[in-house]
Amino acid sequence: MHKKLHLYIKCIALLMAMHSYSQMESPEALDEEIDKGIALMFQKEHSQSIELLITTETIAKKNQWYEQAFRSTLNIGSNYYLLSDFGEAVQYYLQAYEIAIAHLDSRQEMTVLNNIGILYFQEEDLLQAKDYFFKAYQKAKLVGDEVKVGYYAVNLALVSNKMKAPDSAQSYIDEALPLLKNEPNVLVTGKMAQSEMFLLTKQYAQSEAIALNLLPKFQDISQVENRVFILLVLAQINEDQNRLDKALYYGIEARNTQAGIENREEVYSYLSNLYGKKGQLEKALVYKDSVIIASDSLADIRNSKLFETEKVKFQIQNYQHELSESKEVLKQERRFFYSIIGITVLSMGFILWIFRSNSIKHRQRKTIVELELAKEKSDYLLIEKQLREQETLALLEQERFKNELEVKNRKLTAKALYLSSKNDLIEEVVQSLSENTEISENPELKNQIRELKKHLKTDTQWDSFFTHFEEINQGFLDRLRSKHDKLTPSDIRYITYLYMNLSNKEIASLLNITPQSCRKRKERLSSKLSIPENVTLHNYLSMI
Repeated sequence: MHKKLHLYIKCIALLMAMHSYSQMESPEALDEEIDKGIALMFQKEHSQSIELLITTETIAKKNQWYEQAFRSTLNIGSNYYLLSDFGEAVQYYLQAYEIAIAHLDSRQEMTVLNNIGILYFQEEDLLQAKDYFFKAYQKAKLVGDEVKVGYYAVNLALVSNKMKAPDSAQSYIDEALPLLKNEPNVLVTGKMAQSEMFLLTKQYAQSEAIALNLLPKFQDISQVENRVFILLVLAQINEDQNRLDKALYYGIEARNTQAGIENREEVYSYLSNLYGKKGQLEKALVYKDSVIIASDSLADIRNSKLFETEKVKFQIQNYQHELSESKEVLKQERRFFYSIIGITVLSMGFILWIFRSNSIKHRQRKTIVELELAKEKSDYLLIEKQLREQETLALLEQERFKNELEVKNRKLTAKALYLSSKNDLIEEVVQSLSENTEISENPELKNQIRELKKHLKTDTQWDSFFTHFEEINQGFLDRLRSKHDKLTPSDIRYITYLYMNLSNKEIASLLNITPQSCRKRKERLSSKLSIPENVTLHNYLSMI
């Protein structure tokens, strides 16, 4: 049986291993790989990024995980965009757009449309750029995404400024700025578009105020392009107002900013024209030459990027070839695994049949044992119930004895109090008769009064009370004397009254003493018995 069980466990482990192999690809795991590909893209490791994203795209399409397929395809296009291969970038953007239309919602659609618009904007194909930005803008309005509406409206304003259509730009800016209050990065871009729009409409004061307010925000190296843009706007404002020296100051500031080669060409061109306007032709020619040099440098960079793009394409093609070969190997491995699974399932079926037969026998034996245990438990519960009933009867009997003892003690107390009051009354009568002159002179009456006084002095009441107390509280006085052999009869008498829980006043009446004397006697007796301070005399006596 142990061998069979061991074999069964090994089969289960094999199946679990095969199951985990088949489930190794999941949407969550794929998202992590896509994030790695995007990180590589921003690190300018475009070849590695595209390879990884093509892999995730293939897996996502195979499993029909459209969200992951969309992200992979879109970011492959973004890689080509950063490599300046705009044609290849557009193809991947359009593929991502088709996935979004067929399987996703408008949010993904407008993301692709905006990316295509940015691509055409960089290519200075302004009509196409405006068309795609407007489509993205309409999609954002359709889904009610106000932030995206503001973002795309800013892009439309920038395109309108480039197309020298400031009225159109103003309408988009007026709509965008209130929607971007909580989006500071996009809001800055909107303000830049607004400043350029005021420049085009010759509202120089408003344009300059916005530009000067934005300029201190662009000190970071990541804000170089924005700083150059604002400096050129300020230079143009001053040039239009014939303040050429100040325009030149802002132009040189733009030149001194470490901008990219594209911005440098624009700055050199502006400074060349400005020096020409000032009549400084030599400097104008120098900057004209700088424009040519910058243009050549830009061409070299683009050629270098084109070479890098072609190299990446070759690597990707090689990688895709390797991927197709690995797919064939994977198919063969799957066939092998399927064969293993088939054999394992048959083996498991046989093992499970044996295991089931043994399990049925085991259950039958277990049922018999459970029935025997149930019978023993029932017998035990019956005995336990009988014991509880006996204990209850014993407690009731004990309570009855206790109640009877209390009743007898109360009767005994009442009798003692009655005898005490009776003796007091007789003593008062004897005392009154003794003081009567007629009786004191009568020898016979005087002799009878004397006998009566002797009778009062005898302790017959106490003897009678002691006898009754012993009957009711059997053994108490014996235990008391054995534990405290130095107690006097007077102490024992006082203790019996305390044991019966009489008050100080009642005890004082019985002993013909004052309540104060009774309290002092109680204190002396506690000391004599060596009772702790935290235990009362009555509680101590109750425990004897």
